[in-house]
Amino acid sequence: WQDNHSLFYLGMQDQFHTFNMFDAQAWYVRDLIVNKASLPTDAEISEDISQWMAKEEKLEDPLQMIDFQTEYTKDLCSMVDYPEIDMELIRKHFHDWEHHKEDDILQYRNKSFSSAVTGTVAPLHHTNWLDAMDDSMETFMNTKS
Repeated sequence: WQDNHSLFYLGMQDQFHTFNMFDAQAWYVRDLIVNKASLPTDAEISEDISQWMAKEEKLEDPLQMIDFQTEYTKDLCSMVDYPEIDMELIRKHFHDWEHHKEDDILQYRNKSFSSAVTGTVAPLHHTNWLDAMDDSMETFMNTKS
């Protein structure tokens, strides 16, 4: 598929950076489609893929995987007019999240983090994640009577 320049592959890897990575890939493809950007040469594409694959093959733990995906997402964002977002804060949040997961697999979802865009810290959910069986908007927003 690498030689098929009419095929745009947006990879769904085992992701930490779920939305931002997929979104940045989509922005890059959008720019190619509307001729705001142009593809590198075949040799440059091959070299870029080889470099990222070599980096990926050296990953040994989740923290390195987080760092790899952060760098990949930052690289994508640098090629498009993606909105300003604090990727280093996101990296830190994912590192913290991974430690929370290692500390207590049943409680790590009961943490809150700050927005990488606004800095606002999300409130803790009113119910322990493991006990939250009603995922309706009313219950989530604590407005159910």
